[in-house]
Amino acid sequence: MAELILSIRNSLGELSVAANSATQFLQSMNVSRGVIFAANLAIEEIITNTIKYGYDDELAPEIILRLDLSESVLRIEISDDGREFNPFDQPKPALVPSPEGPSIGGLGIHFVRKMLDSCAYCRRGGRNIIKLSKRR
Repeated sequence: MAELILSIRNSLGELSVAANSATQFLQSMNVSRGVIFAANLAIEEIITNTIKYGYDDELAPEIILRLDLSESVLRIEISDDGREFNPFDQPKPALVPSPEGPSIGGLGIHFVRKMLDSCAYCRRGGRNIIKLSKRR
């Protein structure tokens, strides 16, 4: 099993660092482009939401990204010490526009659910923990 662990600051600029590090790690392990794309989509969506909505202040949060890669499965864990929030409890977005106009938001999490094989959330020790997996 191979592993990558990153600590991410409360800055959208950190997304490119996380995505580049994840991509390099997965490419070095000969992971397919489809799995790399799904992983980066999930990482970007979850961390963007955490940075934008998880904190009331500019204090340095502790967002931890962990990738565990076995021969058959990529496991992604993203944990943060922000406000409690389960993105998978949110209603699925309306994919057909309503007469009131298109709904805003929710598509990123929808794509994460569709592209990954499992998505789970728990709150433990004052931390949001999101666990995702994708078969290789």
